[in-house]
Amino acid sequence: MLRKYAKLIIKIIVSAFFLFWVIFKVDWNGVIKSIQEISLFYLAVYVAIIILGMIISAYKWKLLSNFKEINLRLSDFFKYYLAGTFINNFMPSFIGGDTFKAYETGKPQGKYVEAASSVVMDRITGLFGATILALIFSMINIKNVINNKILLTVNLILLLFFIFDIAVVKIKGYSFWGRFKKYFPDKIVAFIIDLGTYNKNSGVIRKSIFLSFAFNFIGIALANYILFLALGTSIDWISYLSVIFIISIISSVPVSINNIGIKEWSYITFLGVFGVSSSLAVTVSLISRFIQMLISFFALPVYLKRKK
Repeated sequence: MLRKYAKLIIKIIVSAFFLFWVIFKVDWNGVIKSIQEISLFYLAVYVAIIILGMIISAYKWKLLSNFKEINLRLSDFFKYYLAGTFINNFMPSFIGGDTFKAYETGKPQGKYVEAASSVVMDRITGLFGATILALIFSMINIKNVINNKILLTVNLILLLFFIFDIAVVKIKGYSFWGRFKKYFPDKIVAFIIDLGTYNKNSGVIRKSIFLSFAFNFIGIALANYILFLALGTSIDWISYLSVIFIISIISSVPVSINNIGIKEWSYITFLGVFGVSSSLAVTVSLISRFIQMLISFFALPVYLKRKK
């Protein structure tokens, strides 16, 4: 419990730091004006695209779970995915959404380790897919990337992460991995071994990464672009695609309370490279946050029914 409170305090400090930065950086009169003039049509389109993105994510999670012979309906995976999002939005400090998802899908057959590995692999393939897309579009927009220090630095970090990931997969089967088992608890060893079984079926990994591409294009890139249109603004597609996946990756780093502050900072910093005003960038961020929280709230009955 002490460790949980320590993590919570650190996250509060990080959120507070970035929030103060955002508060003093943004013209809030411009934010209010943008919200007042938003197109309800495009807003409805945005909601539809977000839900489609969630369905894609639920299907990817189902694919990974089926590999572990956890066979539930797509509607169940969508329901638990939405409930996990609700928990992350409203109770991010103690009950993890991923823990809830793993527990609920593993409970019917008692496959808790397998369910946990499917949730973690879902995260890994999602991050891997976003990283590949970020690097591809940064290469396409290489001239602007090279001329901006923060973009260049982030892309170099992503490239190192990508290389490291590939290296881990390649050397995972080597015998020296076995030497370190004695230093970890049995449950951790069992989980790592179970996670490693996905490498034995490259087909499921390829399909998962492909679905990660689909989610990132639809649920992240297209959805956010629709919000810009809703606010009466468009942005060059190549410039936009070279930063939106980076924004998504940084926003997912669990160093703040529900990425509060760091998400807004990411939108302002990276979209600002291509001339998007801080007020417009933070408006897009805030609207996306509010709508996604509102959608996830529909999972409240699911959570209340299973909260024990």
